[in-house]
Amino acid sequence: MHVISFEGFEYSGKSTQIALLKKFFIKKKIASTFTREPGGNKDLEKIRKIILQSDFDNLSLILFFFASRFSLLSSFKSNGIVVFDRFFDSTYAYQNFTTRDKQLILNLIKQIHKKYIPRLTFYFKMNRKTLLERKNKRGALNKFDKKYLGDFARIQKNYNDLSKIKIGKRIFITIDASQSKELIHEEIIRNLKKWKLIK
Repeated sequence: MHVISFEGFEYSGKSTQIALLKKFFIKKKIASTFTREPGGNKDLEKIRKIILQSDFDNLSLILFFFASRFSLLSSFKSNGIVVFDRFFDSTYAYQNFTTRDKQLILNLIKQIHKKYIPRLTFYFKMNRKTLLERKNKRGALNKFDKKYLGDFARIQKNYNDLSKIKIGKRIFITIDASQSKELIHEEIIRNLKKWKLIK
C-alpha cells in the first residue's frame, strides 16, 4: 500500500486534481482508494458534518480530528494506492496556534503507523488574492472554512513550516496552484512516476 495526500486551502484546485487522478487511475486500471478527512466512511461522515458546523474550541478540534483519523486508518484494507483529500497536515496548518498545539499535533502524528504516512504529499500553494478571486466566482465556504479565511498568513506559514519537518520517508511537494489544471495534473503524474508509485 502507498499513501498519497492532497493539501491546501479551499479553492486551491485540490478537489479538481483528485478527480482527475481518480479518472487516470481508472483508465490505467491502477488499484486505488480515495478518501477524505474528516470523514471517509458512513459513521465518520456524520462526525464530519458536526465538526464543520461546530464552534468547538481548538483543543477539542485537534482531538476530534485525530480520533476520526485513527478510526479511519484502522478500517483500511487496501493494498493499492490510498489517496487522502486532507490528512494530518491540515490539522497542523489550521489548528496550530501555539507551541502547545504544535507539540500535541506532532506527538499525535508520531502515533500513526509508518505504513499510513504518505509517500507523497501534494500541497497546492496559492496567494490570498487568488483565493478571494476564486471564492467570489464559486460561492460561499462552509462555516469551518469561513472561520479560518481571515487566518490565511498563519495557515500558509504552518504549511510552509511543516514542509521542512521530516516525517518518515514522506516527500512534500509544493505545487503552484495558479497553473492550469492540465499542467498541475501532468506534474502530479510525473512525480508519481518519479517516486515509483506508478509505472
